Amino acid sequence: MRMSAHRDMKTSSDANEQIIANRARALGDPTRIRILSVLARGEQAVGQIADAAATRQSTASKHLQVLFHAGLVQRRRDASAVFYSVTSSEVMQVCRLLRSKRFEPRLKRR
Repeated sequence: MRMSAHRDMKTSSDANEQIIANRARALGDPTRIRILSVLARGEQAVGQIADAAATRQSTASKHLQVLFHAGLVQRRRDASAVFYSVTSSEVMQVCRLLRSKRFEPRLKRR
């Protein structure tokens, strides 16, 4: 019985670690970061996102797919247009945290 409880906890932990790794990979591309910055201003259509992120619409669509599957953006369809938005303001907080000076390497002085 004890082994089963441990196995369930390990599986849950593995699933959480996988979610974190997938989201970190999604944030690991400069174009996707630019797209998130564009979406921080509010919901936009794919064409608007591509223009603002200085990329082609097909490229933006591919990156938006990655962000969507990682749970970082949401989408809605209105007729033939697809609109994207950031799922939560916390996504942008994570980006700001990762860019902060707290994570800059500190050189040791001799």
